[in-house]
Amino acid sequence: MYKTGIETKQNILNCSRKLFYEQGYRKTGVEQICRASNTKLGTFTYYYPKKHDLLYYLYTEYMQKCINFVEAYEKNLTPSRHHLYAVMMYYGNLYADEKIISFHREVMETVSMNVWFVIPRMLISGYSGLNHDGLDDAEYELCVKADNAARRELNLEFISRGEFSGDDILGLMHRIYMVNARLFQVPQNQMEEDLEAAWQFYCRHRDVAIRLLY
Repeated sequence: MYKTGIETKQNILNCSRKLFYEQGYRKTGVEQICRASNTKLGTFTYYYPKKHDLLYYLYTEYMQKCINFVEAYEKNLTPSRHHLYAVMMYYGNLYADEKIISFHREVMETVSMNVWFVIPRMLISGYSGLNHDGLDDAEYELCVKADNAARRELNLEFISRGEFSGDDILGLMHRIYMVNARLFQVPQNQMEEDLEAAWQFYCRHRDVAIRLLY
């Protein structure tokens, strides 16, 4: 992709991020995003065929920011701990802003999409001692789909409580990753230890603002 194309694509994404924050997911139309980004509809659909295609890039960028933050402050982590540290920061920051919480809920209620949480095989191997052939492709894909569905339902249940503190993030993570441990044959005691370490990392850095939306 040429430089101008990369800039155009990023500009559309940045403008959508701002509108999503101000108006929410459902109330923000493609036409509004085009006007805000000074982009023609044909250009928009070239980069993002549907409005929900923006979500993959928004959430992936957000997750990458969390990963980068962990890498800047912690060295020599195992892949599994690195993942959990980043996801703990992901949820801790996601649930720190009411507008972003509302947007996240709309996304989960509207779009059946959790591709930003596909579990790399290397993490599963690192936890359970399975080699890459421990799960065949069909079994692995089935486990990933089940894991994504569990994350979605547990997040929706978490949001429906209405009020929660930052400390509740550990409870959410624990529920999600106990499901993950069962699906991918991860020893529960190892998962518990890594979750506690991730929680301590989050507590040390909970004043850091990493944003999904503006």
